[in-house]
Amino acid sequence: MNLFSAVSGVINGTVKISDRKKYSAITVAIACVHILLVFIFRTIGSVPMTIYNMCSVAGYLMCLPLIRRNALGWVFAYICVEVPLHSFLAIYTAGWDYGFAMYLIAIVPVGFDMSFALKNPVRGIKISVLFGLLSFFMFISCRMFSYYNTPLYRVDNEFFVQTVYFFNMFCTFVLLLVYSFIFASEIISAQTVLRKKNTELANLAAKDTLTGFYNRRKMHEYLVNAAAGKRAFSLIMSDIDNFKRLNDTYGHDCGDEALKAVSDACRSCVSDGDRICRWGGEEFLILTNRSLEDAADTAEKIRSAVESCHIVFNGSDIRITMTLGVSEFDPSSTIDKAITAADQNLYIGKNSGKNRVVK
Repeated sequence: MNLFSAVSGVINGTVKISDRKKYSAITVAIACVHILLVFIFRTIGSVPMTIYNMCSVAGYLMCLPLIRRNALGWVFAYICVEVPLHSFLAIYTAGWDYGFAMYLIAIVPVGFDMSFALKNPVRGIKISVLFGLLSFFMFISCRMFSYYNTPLYRVDNEFFVQTVYFFNMFCTFVLLLVYSFIFASEIISAQTVLRKKNTELANLAAKDTLTGFYNRRKMHEYLVNAAAGKRAFSLIMSDIDNFKRLNDTYGHDCGDEALKAVSDACRSCVSDGDRICRWGGEEFLILTNRSLEDAADTAEKIRSAVESCHIVFNGSDIRITMTLGVSEFDPSSTIDKAITAADQNLYIGKNSGKNRVVK
C-alpha cells in the first residue's frame, strides 16, 4: 500500500491506525524534537538542559519497547512527568520568550487519547482530566514565574529567540493538527464499524436463523411496499406436507433438517428479486413480481425440487413433499386479501391430495 492510499484509507475510515503504531510514531516524533532542543540549549549555553534533553531522548526511546508490550500506563506516566518538568526547567533556564510553555498545551490531547488505550478507560479519563488541569496550572505558574524572575541564561540575538519561538510554535501546532486528524479518522472509522454492525444486526433481526429467509415482520414491510406500488404481483404460500407427523416420528432435529432441505430447494427456484419468508412453522411465503401464470410455474418448479430432494436421518431415507397455493395481487384490493387467497388455494391443495400447486 503506497502512502497516498494509506492516508486516504485513514481519512475515509477504512484503514485504522493501531495504538502501537500511533504511540510509537508520536514517541519518536517527541524524541526528535528533544534532539533539536539539545542543540538549542547548547547554543543558549545551558549544559544542564542540554544533558536533560539528551536524557529525555533516551527516555522516549526506552518507551518504545513498553509500547510494543502494551504497557501504555508507564509511557503515559513518563509523559505526564517529563513534559511539565521540561517546560518549567526550560523557562527557569531561558525564560518565557522562547515559547517552551506551549508544549504544555500540545500534550493535553495526547493524554486524553492514551487514556482510551489503558486497561481502565474510565480511570484513565479521570487521570487525563487531572493531567489537563495540571498542564493548565503549570502553564500559569510558568508565566508567573517568568514575570517575577530573571532566566539563568540570556541570548541577545533576537533572531535566534524568535526562531526558537516559531520552532516551538510549529511543533505545537503540528502535534495538535496530527491529533485532530487522528481523532477525526478514528471517529470516521468507528462510525463505519457501527454502520456495518447495525447492518449486520438489522439483517439478523430480519431473517429466520434456521432457513436464512426473511421473518414475518420483515416480509410484512416488503408486502406493504409492494402493495403501495399499485402494480400487480403474485404470492406463493407453501406448506410442507405431513410435517407434524415427521416431527412426531423422527423428532424436531429431523424437522429442522427437513426445513433446511426445503429452504435450499426453494432458494434454487426463485429469482434474485423474489422475497422468501418463513411465514409460520413449516409455511413459506414468496413474493414475486411475476404474473399469476408465471408464479404458478415457479411454484411447480419448487414443488418438483422439494419432491426430488430427500434427507437421511438416523439411517432413515425420508422423502418430503410440499403443497403450494398461488394468488395474484389486485391493485384495487388489499394485500390481506391476496394473502388470504393464496392461503385458501394452499388448503384446497391440502384437501385434494397434497403435493400439488393450486392457483
